[in-house]
Amino acid sequence: MEPNSLAPRPTLEDSIAAIKALTVDRSGSPELLEKVETEADGALERLIAGLSECEADSVAKAITDRRSKLEVGSDITDQVVGISKQILAFGIAGLALTVGFADKVRMFSVITQKFLAIGGILYIELVLVSLLVLALYMLQAHFRYPFLYFKRIGNAWPWFYYASISDDVPRNPIQTTKARARAAKLYAIDMLQFAQRALGERPKARLRVEVQQYFLLLAYQGYVNQFSVRLTNLFCYGFAGSFASALVLAVLVKVGIL
Repeated sequence: MEPNSLAPRPTLEDSIAAIKALTVDRSGSPELLEKVETEADGALERLIAGLSECEADSVAKAITDRRSKLEVGSDITDQVVGISKQILAFGIAGLALTVGFADKVRMFSVITQKFLAIGGILYIELVLVSLLVLALYMLQAHFRYPFLYFKRIGNAWPWFYYASISDDVPRNPIQTTKARARAAKLYAIDMLQFAQRALGERPKARLRVEVQQYFLLLAYQGYVNQFSVRLTNLFCYGFAGSFASALVLAVLVKVGIL
C-alpha cells in the first residue's frame, strides 16, 4: 500500500480555500488560470463521483429541465440601442435640414429663435447620450466572460463549437487549395472525436456537462442583466438630464433672464 493511499480526499471547502489562496496573485497569468481550473475541475469530479449512475441520470434530467426554462438575454437592451440608432439617424437628417434653412432663422422673432436654439441644444444632448449608449454597448459586446478562459470548466462541449472544434480550422473567406484541404482534414478529425464523446457519454459524464452548462448560463445571465441595467440607467438619466436642462433654459427665456 502506498503511503498516500490513506490520505483524506480534499473536501469542497478545501478546494474553495485553495482557489482563494491562488487568486491572491492577481496577475491573471495563464499558469494561474490553469491552476484554478485544475482545482475546480477536480472538485467537480469528486462531487459527481459520489453519486451512483442512477442518481447521476436522475439529477442530469432535472438540471436539463431547469436549464431549458432559463431565459437568457434582455429585450430592454435591444430597445434602448434601437432608439439610440434612430436618434442618431434623425440627428444626421436634422443637421442637413438645419444647414439648408439656417439663413431663414433670422426671419423669426427673437424669442422664437431662442426656443429654436434650445431645441437644437436638446437634440445635440440627445445625440451625445445616444453615442454614449452605443459606445457602452460596443464595449459590452466585446467583453471577455471569465468562462472563456477555461477549457475544462468553461463552455461545455455539446453546446459550443469552440469546445469541440479545433482552433486551427482556417476560416478566411478566401482560401487556397491547401487551406481547404487542411479545413477538411480538421473537420473529419473533429467529427470523429465529437462522435466518440457523444456515443460514449454515460450518466455521470452527462451530469458533468449539464451542471457545467447550467451554471455557465446562470453566470452569463447575470452579466447580461447587469449590462442591461447599466445601459438603461445611462439612457434614462441622460434623457432625463437633457430634457431637464432644456426645460430650465425654456423657463429662463420665458421669464426674460436669457
